Amino acid sequence: MTLLRLLLATTLVTNLGLSTISHSADSFNILLYHHISSTAPRSTSLSAEEFEGHLQYLKDNEYHVVALGDALKAVQTAQPLPSKSVVITFDDAWRDIYEQGLPLLKKYDYPFTVFVNTDPVDQNNRHAMTWDMLRDLKHHKGSLANHTRDHAYLVRKPEYDDVWLSATLANIEHAQQRLEQELGHTPKWLAYPFGEYNNVLKQALKERGYTAFGQQSGGVAAFSDWQALPRFPAAGRYSSLKTLKTKLASQPFPANYAAFAEPVIRTDHGQNQQPLLTVNLTQAQRLGVRQQLSCFIAGSAKKPIWSDKLNFNIAADNPMGKGRNRYNCTAPIWGQKNYYWLSHQWLVYGGEAPPKE
Repeated sequence: MTLLRLLLATTLVTNLGLSTISHSADSFNILLYHHISSTAPRSTSLSAEEFEGHLQYLKDNEYHVVALGDALKAVQTAQPLPSKSVVITFDDAWRDIYEQGLPLLKKYDYPFTVFVNTDPVDQNNRHAMTWDMLRDLKHHKGSLANHTRDHAYLVRKPEYDDVWLSATLANIEHAQQRLEQELGHTPKWLAYPFGEYNNVLKQALKERGYTAFGQQSGGVAAFSDWQALPRFPAAGRYSSLKTLKTKLASQPFPANYAAFAEPVIRTDHGQNQQPLLTVNLTQAQRLGVRQQLSCFIAGSAKKPIWSDKLNFNIAADNPMGKGRNRYNCTAPIWGQKNYYWLSHQWLVYGGEAPPKE
């Protein structure tokens, strides 16, 4: 059974005669796009018509599209956000974002952020934006941020030693310097290529003042991990509004995300490919919510094990395959028609050379 069907099935349990209340304005969701194109690889693309459908849906349903910097500041300083706040982001600075996406963003007057790989821009790659295009984005509610210099795999390396860490941070810092040289002040925001990171890199970025973003799904709140903030992919098979509606209306499950397990599973070190994810919630949950919490691993439902009202754990029934895997957990929010959403991305890696993607 697909995740969508399982989510739709669980909507039945919310039909208990409970009143619908508005979101508390203390969290927001981030949408992640790559290409706005009908000819680029479908896995990371959606057409201009599909993208406009998303923007129109946000407008018609009274979502507030907020600049990423404003949203982050509001949550970090406990300031209220507009209800139904959402942020639009793009990775990779593809030229089709400028040619196909920007006219629509201008039409709807929505702010957005583009995470930039600086080497393709410096090398005048015909598929990437130019520095002048990126400067133009800033005049139309666009903000620019760091996506490394070359979109390299940051943690698919033989060893996580000082040489690796120094080279990885040098890659990130080079991109930050190029952005600042060409565009002026640039916030210290990093989107991990492929959403892949480990805890050593997270800590190093925290010490250097970076806020970082992954590609696991979920919303952002004060209890989030600020070096692994989630975003909802909204392209390819995730572009359908049928599924996106549920995600846009969701709220982040209140949990201690910074304490989540190391996300890289090294098979060359004999590590378990059925990792245990232990979740410590920041708010005790009612029995009805705990009973209806469902997690999904590789498309299959898996019930978590609760130790008390604040703690549960979940593990895969079967060894996860090489590459990126996710545990996604959802539960109905008591008194609402919407869902809590929690996700953790794992990278199962055996020390081999990274694939070409």
